Amino acid sequence: MEFKVGEYVKKNPITWQPNDFDSWGRGVGVGQIVEPPFEMPHDQVDVRWPGGRCFESTHQLLPATETVGSGNGS
Repeated sequence: MEFKVGEYVKKNPITWQPNDFDSWGRGVGVGQIVEPPFEMPHDQVDVRWPGGRCFESTHQLLPATETVGSGNGS
């Protein structure tokens, strides 16, 4: 799936790959796609989660609204 800057996303619980950044809130609630600081592969995006920014593979994300799943990781 392709996402554009400004769109809201949430983690896809089926394809999510946990990493060390999950401990500070990566994938929790609803994130927003932001402009990356450099050119990224087409299958990666820069996401601002409530806990901070992280680069994500698009296959790990699902579309969301600004309020869907906020704060509960869904």
